Amino acid sequence: MSLTNKGFRPAMLSAAIAASVSASIGAYAQEQSEALEEVVVTGIRSSVLDSLSAKRDADVVADVVDAGALASLPDQSIADALGRLPGVTTVRSNGQSSQLNVRGMNGDFLQTTLNGREQASTAGYTESTRWISFDQYPAELISQAAVYKSPKASLIEGGVAGSVELKTANPLDAPNQHNFNANLRASYNDGAEEVGADEFGQRVTLSYMGKFLEDKLGVSLGYSHLEQPNNFSKARAGADDQNGYVTDADGNARPQAFQWQAGNGTDTRNGYMANFVFQPTDNLQAKLDYFKSDFERVDTRHGITVAGLSRVDATDTSVSNGVVTDGTIGIGDPTATSPWFEARTEDQSTQADTESLGLNLEWNINERNTIAFDYSSSEGTKTRKDQIASMHAYVYGTDGSGNTTWMEDPNQSLSYSLNGSGFPTAMFDGVDFTSLDSMRLSRYEEYPHTYTDEVEAFKVDYKFDLEWGAIASIEAGIRSSERTFDSKRGAFLYGSRDGQFNGYCADNLTSGDNFIECMPQSLDGFVTVGSVDGAPDHLVITNMDALADSIFGAGNSQGKQVFSQDWTFVESGAVKEEVFAYYLMANLDTQLGSIPVTGNFGVRVVDTDVKSSGLQNVGEGNGISITDDVGATQSNYDYVTYGPEFTDTLPSLNLNFHLSEQDTVRFAAAKVMGRPPVGQLKGGAGSWNTTGTNEYNVWTKGSPYLDPFRANQIDLAYEHYFEEGGAVTAALFWKDIETLVEKQYIFLDTLDERSALFDELGIVIPEGMVAGAFETFVNNDKGGYIRGLELAGTKTFDTLPGVFSGLGMTASYSYTESETEITGGNLYGQTLPLPGLSENVWSTTVFWDIGNFSSHVNVRYRDEFILNMPIPGSSTPVMSQDYTTVDAQVSYGFDSGVDVVFSINNLTDEGDVIEYGVDNAFGEYSEFGRQFYLGVNYKY
Repeated sequence: MSLTNKGFRPAMLSAAIAASVSASIGAYAQEQSEALEEVVVTGIRSSVLDSLSAKRDADVVADVVDAGALASLPDQSIADALGRLPGVTTVRSNGQSSQLNVRGMNGDFLQTTLNGREQASTAGYTESTRWISFDQYPAELISQAAVYKSPKASLIEGGVAGSVELKTANPLDAPNQHNFNANLRASYNDGAEEVGADEFGQRVTLSYMGKFLEDKLGVSLGYSHLEQPNNFSKARAGADDQNGYVTDADGNARPQAFQWQAGNGTDTRNGYMANFVFQPTDNLQAKLDYFKSDFERVDTRHGITVAGLSRVDATDTSVSNGVVTDGTIGIGDPTATSPWFEARTEDQSTQADTESLGLNLEWNINERNTIAFDYSSSEGTKTRKDQIASMHAYVYGTDGSGNTTWMEDPNQSLSYSLNGSGFPTAMFDGVDFTSLDSMRLSRYEEYPHTYTDEVEAFKVDYKFDLEWGAIASIEAGIRSSERTFDSKRGAFLYGSRDGQFNGYCADNLTSGDNFIECMPQSLDGFVTVGSVDGAPDHLVITNMDALADSIFGAGNSQGKQVFSQDWTFVESGAVKEEVFAYYLMANLDTQLGSIPVTGNFGVRVVDTDVKSSGLQNVGEGNGISITDDVGATQSNYDYVTYGPEFTDTLPSLNLNFHLSEQDTVRFAAAKVMGRPPVGQLKGGAGSWNTTGTNEYNVWTKGSPYLDPFRANQIDLAYEHYFEEGGAVTAALFWKDIETLVEKQYIFLDTLDERSALFDELGIVIPEGMVAGAFETFVNNDKGGYIRGLELAGTKTFDTLPGVFSGLGMTASYSYTESETEITGGNLYGQTLPLPGLSENVWSTTVFWDIGNFSSHVNVRYRDEFILNMPIPGSSTPVMSQDYTTVDAQVSYGFDSGVDVVFSINNLTDEGDVIEYGVDNAFGEYSEFGRQFYLGVNYKY
């Protein structure tokens, strides 16, 4: 039995692909859809009940979001809709839900498909990833979605936490010959104007479904456009690679850096969908699916950054609970080891494009035999500008020869006050960050990121219906796929982030005819004055590209691959995965005594070949001659391609005991696997020399020899469905994860041991040096259990009198715990919970339908959890604090097919609060504002 909606065929509420959809989301299983009884129910209640119907008919442990539910809240992406399911939480990026956590595990443990096909990823920020960014997928173009919490053999492997299946509508299921939907929304963000962003935006969705050639040809077309502010106000106890706290002489924790930022920009997303279904006979069907999404995020930031605060002692300090909450710090001698203060402008704009194509042919050979062929291709590209300009206050003088001298103004000082978890306060003396008389450009940087992901797959599925005791049918299939992740990094650096002085310049990548001596550069004509919460007004660069062109010449400041920054080579490179999988599965339909039992059991075998390609430092003269982008040639690097082949055997069992018409008990057991994050599989290696020794130390971004995440899991669920609509469900789950991945610094006790390790890894030690440390990602033995409880309930109050009969409520709660741990990273010395694990999560929606009037309010809460925060060249775990978000919507539908809709996202203006290694101490605080929508829907 597939995950099929039998009970209702609802009209979509707003901006949906079809006027009515009854879609199966069991796209992995190749059964034919059953004929459905059409019952038209309107309002939010139809969405809720239809989602329950699909869950009820599932042959696995799953939770479903129906198309009506996807359209019932102003969800920019399907992540918001899925985040209301039991055990599912979202991670916000710039205030928007972009990543899912399922049962206490983050996106690294999740498999996501569209119409049963693996999707390319555009989620990378500092590294390639395999989890998708859900804000790439407009909710309006998805007809149904499900979270599979227990697997079956026919599902594509890769989800230790679970699998998310997205589905677009089948146009042959449309109720009318021609169906048209239009959705228009104007938006307003009440926090945008404060940071200089345009507070207004819009969303437009158009969709059409039609049936032709006597209902043999179905066509579905959809377009979704989003344009809205991307804004935030942020403060953090960190900057660049200086994050968190250091301990002073008295044993108190003191921030080593601060950053106050305001972000403004615009998110622009265009989504396109096309589906063509041709069914010339009852036995033959061909489907062609196309999906494309272009997502541009203009993300410019400005503010005040101070760093190096641990280099000098603070005065006038106040201490609370072991944390220096107030203090004054001066720069002192800027030509010595000292702090630095700067106004900074950044451009972190990204462009994420994804395109997917799929062709499916299904042939019902006869009443018992069905075979399906499926080809799919998915490509994704993500770029990030990563452009930074730092401005310092300088004093000028003249040396004995009459030459001009300069250094950062030594008379500057900072007095700061921490204000709980909110914005800290900064007061500066001896500096005016708005003065062009003293402020100059000290440092200009570009670190362009480009990540690509390409997936091509072919699969064949066969089903044979039979009457063989308890077995109702047999399914078998094969799938072959090739996936290549590639990345390219670059760098351009000029000046010094910590301020220049005569004779000191940290970097200068200008060269040849474009060489420019380091010195503070004038900002006149390229700046304005900006504001940020908690810190003084400051200069903001209005056009960073124009400023760079004026100093370096047009195009000369673009990021390059250079040996002086050899990480630009080592962090580039590709990972290629070739996978061949095959499965055999039996579908069950029997009785245990008087109890009907359905389900399936089977096994999936997965052969994986991983090859990583990159540059590895093999010692001077041992490599090949390579010239970098500025003309420097070296022979200490060589191209390498290496990696393992391995096989996973994944048995699975799903049993559904139908105790009565209203009661079902589900039991599932399986072995699951998920491949490690892509960035941790990269080959290539760089090196460094330990000062004062001849030790040759090697670092890598990863290793292709990392084992997959493997786990054994058990699920037990009870579901009771009310005759009048609604349900109560409870589920227990347990996962035993065998191993995780962590970064390790390996320095073996003896030289012989270290030399043997380098020989095993194929690392050539340069002449005159000896083997030293090896820093890479390795499998650890810190696996362990994840277990939890999920409760959910839905109730409609039809028996209440009058208008109150339209009331309803749905709620869920999940508790998750684990002994599984990761290392503390840069900020935590101790071990930490698995990223994404919140012990307590709940969601409640109250809805009220009165005739043509529909309204609802949703409240979601999640406990604190570990989040992997990007830092230059890597990431580090931080503790994201608990938060509660509130969304609301009201709508009125006219008989003409027009609906008027008003909605609010983040009604309480909930901010993000993060701790940086010290409990109950300020780490990071961000606000994003409330998002208001007013619009109309039209259905024909």
